[in-house]
Amino acid sequence: MLRRAALAAFGLSLAACSTPQHNTREVLQRADTRFFIREQCQPKSTAALSRAQVSGLDELPAALRDRLLADLPMEASGSRPFIQCQDVAARLLEDRLHALCWPEARVTWQADTAPGASTAQPRLSVQLGARYQVDAIWVVQRKNATVPATRIIKAAQSALPKDRACTARTFEDIHAQVSKLGTFHRVLVVPGPPLGGEQKKVPVVVDISEKPPAPRGK
Repeated sequence: MLRRAALAAFGLSLAACSTPQHNTREVLQRADTRFFIREQCQPKSTAALSRAQVSGLDELPAALRDRLLADLPMEASGSRPFIQCQDVAARLLEDRLHALCWPEARVTWQADTAPGASTAQPRLSVQLGARYQVDAIWVVQRKNATVPATRIIKAAQSALPKDRACTARTFEDIHAQVSKLGTFHRVLVVPGPPLGGEQKKVPVVVDISEKPPAPRGK
């Protein structure tokens, strides 16, 4: 029950962001949900880290940086014995970066225990790693889809920048172009698994739901 309440609070806080970038918001929400299910941690309090508390994100647009650093757990407890979550903020930020196409991103954590601080606050150091390029476009559809996958792929490809950079902006542009094809219930654009070897490329997955999920029977 506590874990479900914590996850619901995270979803509400992200949904309340006053930003037109719907795809980025939903990608971060999904990354958070999967993170807490996997880690089995229950955040006791959350906050947004300031720019002074994080190094390595100066190259990002301010709005994107603020979203990445919002609602990070300051304190967390394990839902099972012996699970330690004191570095949970660093690992959650790392998951968020991976979800926005920094597959090589690494985040390290250190507690800030300066005199006068009421509680230990994390200081994070981020290494973003190489920027990847978009490779293939993958389409995920439900049964009885009416819009052909070929049309979706064509629309997605028309939104790619000339350098095919895999960025949150690229995801948003693909989201906008694909959404024009029909009155979809949901369009979600996320990176797929990076290609192996020395290739700095990653497929992009366009997940389409044409209708709302059917209500479950009682």
